[in-house]
Amino acid sequence: MADPDPTPDANTASPVQYGTDAFDQALRALLGGEEEPPTARVLFHGGRRETRQQALATLTRHTTANLHQFRVPSLLNEQRMQTQSALRKAFDHAAEESALLYFDAADALFTHSHVDTPDDDEDRAVPSTVEYFFDRVVAHGSAVVIGLQKQSHADWAGEHVHLVVRFE
Repeated sequence: MADPDPTPDANTASPVQYGTDAFDQALRALLGGEEEPPTARVLFHGGRRETRQQALATLTRHTTANLHQFRVPSLLNEQRMQTQSALRKAFDHAAEESALLYFDAADALFTHSHVDTPDDDEDRAVPSTVEYFFDRVVAHGSAVVIGLQKQSHADWAGEHVHLVVRFE
């Protein structure tokens, strides 16, 4: 299997609106290859959960991979090591099946603090759990979809994905 591209093309990270021709074209361009499972990283930003699920169904029609869905808050624990272990298991299990991964409500990664995290000021850098998560996203051998609501989180994560899909 080909190594995933760690640096998304700046042109493909341009936001597209869900339900438009631009969305359909971007999906075809990103997931068009049939030889191997796609290694695309997609960001779903905003919208209702039901609408994001519809978009996910559209995306899965472009791939033959299984789908593993997680609500990120259910993966978070008090200790950083427990959280990273839960994330590792999610990625590793999906990698065994070349599954497409969908992480909904991923904003929780940016706001969650661990009891073993030193107290920092409010303007601290991105927590290492977020960095760990995105390192795993980049290294995953199949498609990954991340659902975020907050604009600042989407702006930060947008640098790590191939396609940003916006929802009204």
